[in-house]
Amino acid sequence: MVTVKKMSNINLAKKVISILKQNGYEAYMVGGVVRDYLLKMPVSDIDITTNAKPYQVSKLFKTKPTGVKYGTVTVYLGTNAFEVTTYRIESEYQDNRHPEEVSFEATVEDDVKRRDFTINGMLMTEALEIIDYVGGKADLQAKMIKTIGNPIDRFNEDALRIMRAFYFQAKLGFQIDKETREAIHTLRGKLLEISNERILMEMIKMFKGPYLKKAIHTMITTGVHEVLPGLKEGLLYVNTLEEMPYIDNFFTLSFALHGSIPNEWKFSNKHRHRYETGAYLAKQPQPYDPYTLYTYGLDFCLLGNRIAYILGYAPNLKQTIEKEYQQLPIQSDLDLKLSATEMIEAVGKKAGAWVKQLQTKMVIEILNRRLVNEKEALRAYAISEQKE
Repeated sequence: MVTVKKMSNINLAKKVISILKQNGYEAYMVGGVVRDYLLKMPVSDIDITTNAKPYQVSKLFKTKPTGVKYGTVTVYLGTNAFEVTTYRIESEYQDNRHPEEVSFEATVEDDVKRRDFTINGMLMTEALEIIDYVGGKADLQAKMIKTIGNPIDRFNEDALRIMRAFYFQAKLGFQIDKETREAIHTLRGKLLEISNERILMEMIKMFKGPYLKKAIHTMITTGVHEVLPGLKEGLLYVNTLEEMPYIDNFFTLSFALHGSIPNEWKFSNKHRHRYETGAYLAKQPQPYDPYTLYTYGLDFCLLGNRIAYILGYAPNLKQTIEKEYQQLPIQSDLDLKLSATEMIEAVGKKAGAWVKQLQTKMVIEILNRRLVNEKEALRAYAISEQKE
């Protein structure tokens, strides 16, 4: 095993490559690290490709078998992790996502030619020399996103590459090659065969990109907006805006425009509730009345107003909503000065549904400032209500 001193990620990757080569194997950095290195952008995850098999890599490093079926192990040097994958050739793809069979009897040139885009298909040696079998360097200089080989083949193999093209456009601001765009338009329906969880992951990354508007425009011109459930109206609307929304705001406004959240989106219960509530509140009269502020809380009411503002339904009332929420005489039924037990004792009845109903009435009266939140006043109100 290797003892590691503090080094940069690329220097550590060079060390991994050096150890593999010292033991008779080929190895290169590949993919995003090479692209970002040439663009002088920050480098995060580093992938390494090699002709060593996973079991051979595992003899040289501390590893975890993160994708042995596809030739991948994660190599650890100290706290740094690198995905190391054996050169491979892939057979026909199943489910538009995964190859049915993988052969490790491949050269490094075979390996890069199975990858997605030319700008992600370059190799880098431990001496930081670039090896380019796919024209990636020229496309990087031309600021062009182009598939390696025939785009119809690449997207038929893995339809998620369509969303990855938009992610790279949002990240880099590059144009998508004409033939690649035409293939996206032709095969956009294949996205319906990809799990929405995977599409959602790519969209989250896309929405963090500084060139998001460019990517959204291309999604529309290639017709992809038509095959993403419930998002067509939202994408068309956002395309008209100068300032791009965050991903949560985008989903909320999309579903406000669409009218519901399609079941295809497997959001967590928390996120589904947030988008449903925000979409509902965006269409309510604003500023919100005290009971709406009390019922939904400050966070949801601010979200509703933010979406209403983006959609042009209402002015930006953030400060007003915050002020009125803070001035509510009560913000939770836990704030009632008369407890449920004290209410039961005052009225002299057994516990039942009437208790919650009475608490709700009290809250409404307090919010409308027709009742003060003091124990004696609440006790008198409870007694008088139960007599009626």
